[in-house]
Amino acid sequence: MNKLNAAQLQGARNRITVSPDLIRRIATLLGYADLPATSSVAQLFDVTDALELLLIAQLGEMEISPTEAARSEARQAKEILDRIVSGQVKTRPEIHADLPSETVVLLRMGHPRLWGYAVRQRLPEDANLAVPKSFHRDTTGDYTDPLEAWMGVHITDAVNLSELETHSDEVPIDEDRYQRLRLGMSLADDYRQVWSSARGHWSISPDTTYLVPSRYGWCPYVYRVTDWRRDSFEGHRDRFMATRGYYIDLKNNRRIDLGAPDPKDAWLPTAELSQTPLTSRDIEVANAITNNVIALGPSQKNPVIRLRQKGRHLF
Repeated sequence: MNKLNAAQLQGARNRITVSPDLIRRIATLLGYADLPATSSVAQLFDVTDALELLLIAQLGEMEISPTEAARSEARQAKEILDRIVSGQVKTRPEIHADLPSETVVLLRMGHPRLWGYAVRQRLPEDANLAVPKSFHRDTTGDYTDPLEAWMGVHITDAVNLSELETHSDEVPIDEDRYQRLRLGMSLADDYRQVWSSARGHWSISPDTTYLVPSRYGWCPYVYRVTDWRRDSFEGHRDRFMATRGYYIDLKNNRRIDLGAPDPKDAWLPTAELSQTPLTSRDIEVANAITNNVIALGPSQKNPVIRLRQKGRHLF
């Protein structure tokens, strides 16, 4: 195993601050200067998200031998920034008005991170050197723990998943209720990877029909869930995971069914072109959301955001 390096330690401690001047400039670019200080900024783009997009857009050009995924993410970050600056951003009330009366939930996804036994495969042997005295403890369930989850967020790289083993002697396959290697979302992810990362576990109503994973407000994919599974977590509320669903391929007017995770393919879901056509509701929802950038306001503790609720107006 490798030793912890200084870059990993910097990422784990993350004590970098940004000058107030730069924050003001970014906020002004996003329209904050046009509002009184006491106004709500819930319909504006998040300043931190804009800062990260600026960094992603530049890093892809400055890194030595960046991966194709990094280059793709840099291009997408630039496109999102261009749309933000030119005012091509939707607000939640605008999206709400465009949606039919269905329960549509946006998932505010974080950065890509390994999970469970995938973390163990990439941890430096002295990773404990980076662990602070106190840290946020995720709800993890069986076969992993909050410390391992923290290390997955702060130390290991969630790239090149095909290099990782999908089996662990410590986790029987029939008891592995996650069956995935990674959480979070990259701007370069395809629809299968996003489904794998975004399908749960969530504190969410099982009546939710459509899932919209979003990174920095960008919503490239819309999914319809056909089956939810309810899982218990000791000391916490039950959470739900989508076990079956389909990707609404709006561009090609087709439905791609997403089935069981495949251990021979980095636990990505099996995908099959369905003979069943998209419903009119599917098309309405996907038309309203697909590829849009939505201003979500400052990040909140709860990453689950209702865009529309069946039988009820939210705005």
